[in-house]
Amino acid sequence: MSNESLKVKSSLSVLRDTAAAFFCGLIFSCAQLGSIASPIPVAAAFCTGALGSAAVLIGAFMTCFISGTLMPQLPLIISLMLAASTRIILREYNSHAFVSVASSICVLAAGAVCSFSQNNGANGILISIMSAILTGITAYFLHTVIISLGSHNKIRIKSSVSCAAAVVYFVLISALCSFEFSLVNLGCIIGVAVTLMAAQRSRYSGGVICGALTACGAMLSAQDLGMSLAFLPVTGLLAGYMSESGGIITAGVFFLFNALAQLTVQSSTATYSSIGNLMLGCTVYLLMHTICLDKWLVTEESASQRMIDNMSVRINFIAQSIGSVRMDTERIAELLAHSSYETLHSKSGVPVCAVCGSRDKCAFGKTSDSGDAAVNCSEFEYDRKRLKIQREKTARKTESRHILFQQLIASEEILASFGESMAVRYSDELTDAIERRLERHGYYCDSVVVYYNDKERLMIELYSADKEFENEMPSICRIISVMLRMELQELEKVRTKETVRFCICQAAPFYLRSQSSGRCAENGIVSGDTSMIFYDGTGAACGVLSDGMGTGKSAAVESKMTAEMFRKLISSGAPRGAAVRIINGLMLTKSEQESFATLDAAYFDLDSCEVTLMKAGAASTIIRQGERVIRVCAPTFPIGAAASPDIFTKSISLSTGDIVVMMSDGVPESQYSFIKELLLVSDDLKYISEEICKKAQIFSGGRCRDDVSVTVIEICSRSER
Repeated sequence: MSNESLKVKSSLSVLRDTAAAFFCGLIFSCAQLGSIASPIPVAAAFCTGALGSAAVLIGAFMTCFISGTLMPQLPLIISLMLAASTRIILREYNSHAFVSVASSICVLAAGAVCSFSQNNGANGILISIMSAILTGITAYFLHTVIISLGSHNKIRIKSSVSCAAAVVYFVLISALCSFEFSLVNLGCIIGVAVTLMAAQRSRYSGGVICGALTACGAMLSAQDLGMSLAFLPVTGLLAGYMSESGGIITAGVFFLFNALAQLTVQSSTATYSSIGNLMLGCTVYLLMHTICLDKWLVTEESASQRMIDNMSVRINFIAQSIGSVRMDTERIAELLAHSSYETLHSKSGVPVCAVCGSRDKCAFGKTSDSGDAAVNCSEFEYDRKRLKIQREKTARKTESRHILFQQLIASEEILASFGESMAVRYSDELTDAIERRLERHGYYCDSVVVYYNDKERLMIELYSADKEFENEMPSICRIISVMLRMELQELEKVRTKETVRFCICQAAPFYLRSQSSGRCAENGIVSGDTSMIFYDGTGAACGVLSDGMGTGKSAAVESKMTAEMFRKLISSGAPRGAAVRIINGLMLTKSEQESFATLDAAYFDLDSCEVTLMKAGAASTIIRQGERVIRVCAPTFPIGAAASPDIFTKSISLSTGDIVVMMSDGVPESQYSFIKELLLVSDDLKYISEEICKKAQIFSGGRCRDDVSVTVIEICSRSER
């Protein structure tokens, strides 16, 4: 990612945090925690830095001024002013202890000043001390949660973070329950929804814990409201046991038991209001339970996840072991080859034929001057042929050894990549939910795997031996999209002899537009070039252009074989380097005839908007990057030309609107200046590709001596559609 992109991302992050701090002060400045002011604004001011503390102060002042509660909330305003000043002066201090102690001191100082000025006596001092203690505790745990979110973009519900999240949740629910809007209580609604989601995620333990925290938080703000939620721990326990029955059934039973319990204990208007809040909370749960907790909260690792992690470690160890064996074998082979060479050339001189006196072509034996008898013509010819055969065998063994070592390197890379891919975060909850939803619509597949990749993008893999399953994929993609309420895209399917893997993923921030054009060589019918664009199993895209040796059908076979094998290996999850090594070995050994093909690949990371170019004997790639045009070239050998593949790799950061032009060597280098001017004046991909092909013959002197292929790819942003 470029420095400019990093600056933009950092600016957006600061703007987001500042806006969140402002709304925190705007909303929670009038909230109560029992009989005292809620500690959330001051705690948030210390946890969000200098700019955030100022934003909290502005938001709180606006709320107090508009609502006419500026004097009653004077201790809070003074506390926020002290907090903002402290954060500005001591901005480099950001530890848990500093945040906790400093927030407590600010609240205590503000409370003491207001108590003495208003003659509140010992009672006011006691309340100030209590507020300071609660604020310090809240700031400590809120800072822990914010650090977890900043480091991992999620809350890890384990060890100290789980305790911190519970305290922050308790304080938030208490603050939200202190607001009452025409019989609708926001804290009650959120508490019910969170209790159901916790029961769905962590079964009965989550339902009981979140239910108890919600009921206690509501009780602290309003006793009547807390009494209406007193049954949440019990019904949360019930919801946890029924969590595998599906969201609708779980929410229905949960609502029924809570409503009956409240009607049995009370029969007032407040009871009917709490039942309405209960219904709204269940509705919120049904609308977001499949995504919210699964994406942003991570619970303790399950036994299956730990087993996967252990397998990942063992697979990586196997890959390293193969690498160690390969390197040892390479060293031994070099020593043996050196020893064989010395043995072969340890004797000085050459044999001399006693009949014809020849000595210029033999490398065996010694001359007659050394005391040994000279050989005759028949022995001389026999020794010469034996030497030639031995040299040919040595050359073949050396080449075979190089090919074998390259395949071992490919095996190492595949195993290591597989071990890394197992480290992604699998979602048992979404796997079960999607499988049930598909079965409800009559779609049965052999296996469903749902996980989040390293970019936190949702990936869904469906495995089926039924070949007709392919025709149902558009409907399946639409069903899952509606279920998860997110835009999904269907990726390339991968076929094996018995099974087909279908991939669906959450749409990436960027996508590609492409256009390809081509011309056959003079008097040609079939082009020897092959070009394609495909999506791998992770949602990244790849453009491939291959040019076979020569022209016509034989060249088309070589290029199509290279491009198709690369596509299948990459789509199956093989690393790019390993895929090239495997293809190179297959091209070398597939026949006795010499055959090779160029490989020009552009691998697009649609999350970071970065392209990685891979070239093996390929022509230059032209890239329009903003207002400038760059050329990427590499003097490398084609695939199948040598035992070790000669690959050039280069990564380039792109942005929306940038264009990548991939060409075969049928486009002469003298045309590159024309292509540069064309890219600067036009955004029409079809026009660009056809114009390059049309002018190739002219720049070649009026004759199209080689096949011409051009693929033009543009980076587009989904947010700008």
